[in-house]
Amino acid sequence: MLDLPEQFLTLQTPRLILRKLDITDAADIFAYAHDPEVSTYTLWEAHQSINETYEYLNNFVFKMYRDGTGMTWGIVEKGSSKLIGTCGLHVTPVHRRAELGYTLSKDYWGQGLMTEAVNVAIAFGFHVMQLLRIQAYCAVENISSARVLEKSGMQFEGILHNYVFTKERPWDVKMYAITRSHTSLHPDFLM
Repeated sequence: MLDLPEQFLTLQTPRLILRKLDITDAADIFAYAHDPEVSTYTLWEAHQSINETYEYLNNFVFKMYRDGTGMTWGIVEKGSSKLIGTCGLHVTPVHRRAELGYTLSKDYWGQGLMTEAVNVAIAFGFHVMQLLRIQAYCAVENISSARVLEKSGMQFEGILHNYVFTKERPWDVKMYAITRSHTSLHPDFLM
């Protein structure tokens, strides 16, 4: 298993704080997770009730924290102190690799905030978790997500056909990756 930090580390960017999620974040998460537009390209359906948000926290996020299989941060806007999304690294320890995933409230799209969060998560993955590779995929149609990955220095590796089956159909995805030897991101993110 990778050496995950014993204490969950809070990260920061000029406009964001990335911190450990708590059960009290459920209402803020539900505020964007119930929006069908936010979940259009995700593996999950829009949350129909706050109970689904509690299930997500308990059965996915908190389980990952306990098992040491990755890090999922809540993204908090510094100006408002509001939780506006999540960003996480889900690790495959034996290969020193992680998959990057993220979600952002529609109210904050198009401001470069997710690129900030992704950059700090990538730097954390390489400098603290000692990963060798971080990868991410997005639906071929998800142009905005592809731009976030490209602006974060990830390289397009190709289209994987029928890679995901979700929402009752197969999806073709674009695969992106960055390796520790090809990153220029610095670990100036710790608080």
